[in-house]
Amino acid sequence: MDPVLELGTAMHRFAELSAAAFGNEPVPSCPGWTIDDLTEHVGTVHRWAAAILLSGQRLDDPHGVLVTEPRSEWYASTASALLEVVRAVPADEPTPNFARVQETAAFWPRRQMHETTIHVVDASLALGLGLDGWPIAPELAADGVEEVLSVFFARMTARGQRPHLRGRVRFHATDVDQRWVVGEAPDSLRTPVLQFDGSYTGIDGEVRGTAAELYLGLWGRLDRDRLVTDGAAARELVAGPLVP
Repeated sequence: MDPVLELGTAMHRFAELSAAAFGNEPVPSCPGWTIDDLTEHVGTVHRWAAAILLSGQRLDDPHGVLVTEPRSEWYASTASALLEVVRAVPADEPTPNFARVQETAAFWPRRQMHETTIHVVDASLALGLGLDGWPIAPELAADGVEEVLSVFFARMTARGQRPHLRGRVRFHATDVDQRWVVGEAPDSLRTPVLQFDGSYTGIDGEVRGTAAELYLGLWGRLDRDRLVTDGAAARELVAGPLVP
């Protein structure tokens, strides 16, 4: 899978959905937001990522960005700019990121690929297309599961919203037969980390579903009750905070 190629595909689909909307449609998966708000958010995040890649500096979250109308065209321009930047900066160039993990330029096209994919799902839901409005390939979804477990569990812990991890929990993507086990790191922060490979048997619970179900469930775009959870540790983890 090429994250840059997948990012471009997701950007194109988001631009299409944004252009097809009136702009005032509520986004059910982002309470309080409209399609206009969602478009501004995604475009602003693209600009922020591009600025970090070009400057090589750790930058604060973006604010005060001037959005021009029509927003769908403004978004398409920011998307094109980010694609040019990720192609220009070598993947192995040292580059900071908000999670302070995997700090090379390669972090950003992957992160923006998942950022855009999840928000395409949001736009699809807002326009009444449902989850079928953007079928997610199992390979991309599986990579998104790993990103949540390896990047966002640590990020949530640093923000004081540590996932409710008690022991070791395995995630199993049944359609691609991939497994990940998350456990506690041996440090004072008790940070949840991908600690073992998926064949590890000493677990306290398991969460199962297709790769797309796990991906969308972790990001709260699918009712987590649709995931199969075995064991109290798995149920407690899935019921708690997992992503921002």
